Amino acid sequence: MPPNFIASQDFAKPSLPRHSTNGSKRSRASSAHSPNVRLSIIEEDAAPGPRMPPRAHHRPFHRRWNLGDPPRSSFESPPPKYSVWDTMGPKGEKLSDVRNNKHIARRGGWRRICLILLILLTLIVGLAVGLSIGLRKKESTTPASSSQPADAPSTSASPAAFPAGSYTLTTYLSTVRTDCVSQAADWSCYPYHTFTESPSEAIANFTWVITSSSSSNFAISSTSNPWSVEFPSTPLQKINEDTEEEHYHFTTTFDKTTIPSRGIQCQFNDTLLEGSLYTRKARNYPSPSPADPPSSSSADKFQPWPYAIDVRQTIGGGQNTPQCFRMQQAGGLGDRITEGLTPKGQDEECSCEYKNFGS
Repeated sequence: MPPNFIASQDFAKPSLPRHSTNGSKRSRASSAHSPNVRLSIIEEDAAPGPRMPPRAHHRPFHRRWNLGDPPRSSFESPPPKYSVWDTMGPKGEKLSDVRNNKHIARRGGWRRICLILLILLTLIVGLAVGLSIGLRKKESTTPASSSQPADAPSTSASPAAFPAGSYTLTTYLSTVRTDCVSQAADWSCYPYHTFTESPSEAIANFTWVITSSSSSNFAISSTSNPWSVEFPSTPLQKINEDTEEEHYHFTTTFDKTTIPSRGIQCQFNDTLLEGSLYTRKARNYPSPSPADPPSSSSADKFQPWPYAIDVRQTIGGGQNTPQCFRMQQAGGLGDRITEGLTPKGQDEECSCEYKNFGS
């Protein structure tokens, strides 16, 4: 009878490693076929196996980390030649094919293409430089363009807002009438010389401001000037519209003061002031002088009125026309003077007339 290899305890099976997966699979297979058979105990050798020597520290870096061999090169031989014309395109073509293209060669070659690119670049640079210089000139000329000539309305009095603005009205003293007083010296008109007496000494300036509350409502007022007439804001009325005599007219009253002689002051209360500011009628005084340099004073904000002007001061005679007083040395007014003053009728007038045309 053949010996029982499975049940024999004297049979020594070849030992497998403890962690061998093949041994586990075989044990499970034999157990599955012979569930009632008990395997013999396999003892391993208690002696440990040989240790693996450590990696040498002087090994090359690429060998230590299994990176493969580096490319072999030598400093004695130069690197291979490289040209941009050998670069491959997306479809496998080389730039040398483009360089040697018959169509490009027939059109003038790369020289012509470079020349065209150079011209385009020059045009772009020239356009950029021209735009920058033009913008700088525009910015530098903007303040100068806002200034108006002598015969044009100011910036504040643009055509849409005309006649709103600040103006200097240059006139001459045309006529003086003294019918309302018994002594002609009691009534006087600045600058105390008519145009007939002295054209150069007859000049009189008024600095007035015209404001607007709407496109058709305007008002005029004076500025503080001891040598001119002062009056509050007064409405302007447009007369003779759309004709050559079109003008803005205003009427107000003020207290006129004169000094007929030293130490005496006369007052003409409620003197009538009326003015006509024409919008089409031409002026001819003062005569424009190209040789006169432009002024740089603070009065430049008042632009000259570009058309004709007519300003009048009038008052009729009466019991209190005028009222004259002695002036005190410490200032103020003293006693009233009535001696030599004979009242005149209300239809007898005193007047001062100023204008800038008809000279």
